Amino acid sequence: MGSESTDLRVMKTRAAIQSAFLDLLQEKSFNVLTIKDIASAAKIGRGTFYLHYVDKYELLEMVIEKGLSETIDHFHPHDYFLDGQAIPERITAFIQSIFRHFKKNARFFKAMFFNEGIPMFRQRMQKRFLDKFQAEVRQLAFPNGSVDPLMLEILPIFLSSAMIGLVSWWLEQHMRIPEEEVAQRIFLIFTRGPLRALGFSFKA
Repeated sequence: MGSESTDLRVMKTRAAIQSAFLDLLQEKSFNVLTIKDIASAAKIGRGTFYLHYVDKYELLEMVIEKGLSETIDHFHPHDYFLDGQAIPERITAFIQSIFRHFKKNARFFKAMFFNEGIPMFRQRMQKRFLDKFQAEVRQLAFPNGSVDPLMLEILPIFLSSAMIGLVSWWLEQHMRIPEEEVAQRIFLIFTRGPLRALGFSFKA
């Protein structure tokens, strides 16, 4: 019982520290944040902070790792296809769910995307998406039994870069467009391509 109580206190204290940290990152550059700032915002002493984290860099790393892991857990490419065919409902549902995740965790993503003291987050996020894609693509049944290997290199980089840029823009716009509408447009771009999604046709 005592161990469970201690574990619960540890979890609550770390949650308070991480929550205060994310709030501060909306206001100040990570570069100028101090342990005193974080401890004061979390309503703990500096000594308590050091019981849980070596420094603010370890705190940042743990917050990023938690946020990225929870995000990547939503991404399962092999679930969107069946017998070589894409399932529109599954793809649309996934896009909506990922944008709901971004909305629910907007405080985290705003801090990571827009805090000038955290410059490499987008690259880390893209790498995690690419790693997950490459791990799962082996489970896909391609219509012709194989796929252009260069396409498998280019496509995930193209899509992940576009998605990260779109999410960043959506957050900057204060998520004013409902995630359902965003998901519908993204699905059209996926299925028709950018030009056909704008209404253009191709000259024979």
